[in-house]
Amino acid sequence: MSDGPVGVVELADRISELLYGIAGWLTVGVGLLLTGAAFAFGYSVAAGAARVDAAVGAGLLALFVLLAGLVTVALGLFLNPRFRRRLDRRHELTQFGRVRSVDRRVVRPEEDCLERCVDCGDRVEKGLVRRYREEYALAGLPVYTRSEGYNHYCLECATAELRGEDVADSVSDAVTDRSDRSLERAER
Repeated sequence: MSDGPVGVVELADRISELLYGIAGWLTVGVGLLLTGAAFAFGYSVAAGAARVDAAVGAGLLALFVLLAGLVTVALGLFLNPRFRRRLDRRHELTQFGRVRSVDRRVVRPEEDCLERCVDCGDRVEKGLVRRYREEYALAGLPVYTRSEGYNHYCLECATAELRGEDVADSVSDAVTDRSDRSLERAER
C-alpha cells in the first residue's frame, strides 16, 4: 500500500509538467502573435503616415506591443519545464555543433539502486553514477540529444578511480577480499 501515494504523486508531477509545457508553448504563441502584430502595425503606420505626431504615437504603441511580445515569448520559454532543463544543461556560449558531456552524482543507500557496478559487477548501494551525453548545441544551448547513458560505480571502484588508482587492481583485490570472507564464513 505504500507504493500508492508515490505513484499518485508521480502521476501528478507528470501532469503538472505537461500542463506547464502546454502553458509555456501557448504563451510563446501569444508572444509571437503580439510581435507579428507589432511589426505589421509599425509597417502600416510607416507606409501611410500623413501626420508626424500621429506617426510618432503609433510608432511608440508599436514599439510597446513589440516589447510586450518579446517579453511574453521569453516568459513562455522559461515557463516550459523542458526548456528550463535545457537551460540547466547549457554549455559555453561558443559551443556549436556536437558536444559531449559527463555529469556525475552520488548514490546514497536510501535510494535503493538496483544497478550493478560496471567495473566489478557488485550491486551499487553507495557509489557514483555518471551520465554521459552527446548532443547538438547552438550557442551553447542543447538543441537535440543524440545519445545518453549511465554508468554506475560502487563506492570502492569510484573511490579507487577518483584517487587515480588502477581500477582493475582494486577490483581484483576486492574480489579476493570477498572470496576470502566467503571462505571464512564457510569454515565456520
